[in-house]
Amino acid sequence: MPQLTLFSDPNSKSLALSPKKPTTSHSTSTSRNNSGSAVAARKAAYTKKGDEPNLWELHHIQEDMAAISKKRHAKDEVESPSKRKKQQTDEGEKEEMKGQPELKRGHSPEGGGAAGEKGSKKKKNAYEIKGKIATEEDAARTDEDPPMNQLERLMENGHKDEEQGDSVVYWMRMEDLRIEDNTALYQASKKAKEFGVPLIALFVFSPGDYKIHDRSNKKIDFILRNLSVLRTELHKLNIPLHVASYDKRLQIPRRVITEILPALGAKHLFVNIEYEVDELRRDIATVKLGREKGVDVQCLHDRLVVPPGKIKSQQGKPMSVFSPWQRAWAKLLNEQPKYFKMSPIPQGNDESIKSNDQFSKLFDDEIPDHIEGFECPESEKVSEVWPEGTDKAKELLYRFLHTKPRQSQFQLVSPLNPGAEESEKDSRVNQYQNGRNLVDGDNSSRLSPYLAAGVISGRMVLDEAKKLRKGKLESGRDTGIGMWVMEVSWRDFYNHVMATWPRVSMGRPFLEKFADVQWETNEEHLQRWKDGTTGYPIVDAAMRACKARGWMENRVRMVAASFLVKSLMIDWRLGEKYFMESFIDGDLAANNGGWQWTASTGTDPQPFFRIFNTITQSEKCDPTGAYIRYWVPELKNLKGKAIHDPYHHMPSNEFKKLGYPEPIVDHKKSRERALFRYKNVGEKENDDLAD
Repeated sequence: MPQLTLFSDPNSKSLALSPKKPTTSHSTSTSRNNSGSAVAARKAAYTKKGDEPNLWELHHIQEDMAAISKKRHAKDEVESPSKRKKQQTDEGEKEEMKGQPELKRGHSPEGGGAAGEKGSKKKKNAYEIKGKIATEEDAARTDEDPPMNQLERLMENGHKDEEQGDSVVYWMRMEDLRIEDNTALYQASKKAKEFGVPLIALFVFSPGDYKIHDRSNKKIDFILRNLSVLRTELHKLNIPLHVASYDKRLQIPRRVITEILPALGAKHLFVNIEYEVDELRRDIATVKLGREKGVDVQCLHDRLVVPPGKIKSQQGKPMSVFSPWQRAWAKLLNEQPKYFKMSPIPQGNDESIKSNDQFSKLFDDEIPDHIEGFECPESEKVSEVWPEGTDKAKELLYRFLHTKPRQSQFQLVSPLNPGAEESEKDSRVNQYQNGRNLVDGDNSSRLSPYLAAGVISGRMVLDEAKKLRKGKLESGRDTGIGMWVMEVSWRDFYNHVMATWPRVSMGRPFLEKFADVQWETNEEHLQRWKDGTTGYPIVDAAMRACKARGWMENRVRMVAASFLVKSLMIDWRLGEKYFMESFIDGDLAANNGGWQWTASTGTDPQPFFRIFNTITQSEKCDPTGAYIRYWVPELKNLKGKAIHDPYHHMPSNEFKKLGYPEPIVDHKKSRERALFRYKNVGEKENDDLAD
């Protein structure tokens, strides 16, 4: 996620978000082709499918139109895909849908628009992510030839055999902190054995990179703790873990190729691919520089169960809609077991390496307790809630698959507390269809930090799921385990999206037609959302849980995100940034995908006209109020519906005694505001929303 630098503009009461985009004469609305046949084809997007519009078909059409728009720079008229009105229901509230929002003729989105004075036609950008949000044109150019494609072409062409050297190096990244089922580590060990030279593991710290990518102190603490475990495990195999640190991330390829590898006498470097734009460009530079200096750099797929580019539509196109993509993903896995093949533990070095003058000193490299600027004062408590090591991740997985949920486990406690009761029938995974939407217990697997850091691999997780169904991967909404496998697949999906359409990791909305939705610039509201003092108990409970343990259950992530974007009308990129700065499981692809889904700007978004009713969501996901009472102690004595909405269920004098804030927005008014601004992109309603 791009770094968001916030600063005040005294003239506009604004925070700062993205550089002003050059005005262009073209628009990226869905409707690009005025031919009769194209219009007829697009009408299929709004044919009924059960009781809902056929949104999946609509998304495919949007993809086609977006591809066309990248190559067109002349003025185009924008037409509405459909004039037919359809009734939609959101938590019992009905709202007319008039097709997709039309951009006004001559409208020129500037990216990340913010609400200005009412009635003004031209809105000033109130947010600026200085130098961190690409322009629409730059993003489109990157999409035309994604860095992932460039890296794969490099790996396919220009390779030549290099001399064996004195060692082989495996460069460990933040996403592959394990020895088991680690593709690059195993391949590096094979090469080392082939040459009869030692294998060296390398880890490079980059505080500058962590800052620019909004890494949380809890995430960095988790990385350090897992590296300490790995150092011990590698030493048992006589493999040293060499540690280096470079603050300036752009220097890393040169420093690795021209300083670290020559010092180790290494001519072969193995790495697992990371799919973010900056990381891919780093690896492209590393491969190119390596070839100049006589170093063979092997970049291997490992992070995902199915690598990007392997799943396409019947027309041979990348797929950006989750449901059909997920069905294809599950089918591919069941038809091609090779994707489940796990790499063995690497063979260790001969013990003589510890007396080797060139390499013995590497065993003295220490893992630091902290990284400057990312100190974690609550590290002791966080390590209890998120214990380090692959063995702990495996135990978490076992409990999810074989033990019953416990209500007290949503609290700030160890997920491995004793007392879990084994049950195949009533296990957490078998109850996952309902449990995934509840926050008053350990209904989820709690594996996301371990998957995000590669402490356990997706292949290892799904292999255990297969064992529950006699070797077949069950995926679908009909069973708990099928639903959970679908949830696991989102990780592959969002990484596929990021690798195929890198614009999403460049601060851009996938659907550019929403680039100029008018966002509010209320710093107080943003801070109260972060602090959990919005006056909406479920949002406040979720945000306080986020601050304490660096993690939220998926349902309240969506509720809290929807509240920021749709109720407060604050730019989704600010929420994306804050989650990355807070979460121990921070992962750009999943985090960006979730926020763009919520903001209705992504590849497979929640339709803009569907807006969470925060109170209704609270009653559904925390029916007893236990979650709210724990995380919002001001409300611990409330009963019934008052726990979800105390302001409207208590006499004013009694409410004031709670010491809890009044709601900062009215749900009905905020909903109307959001609908207007999404339907009329680039405009602000005339009547201000009352505070």
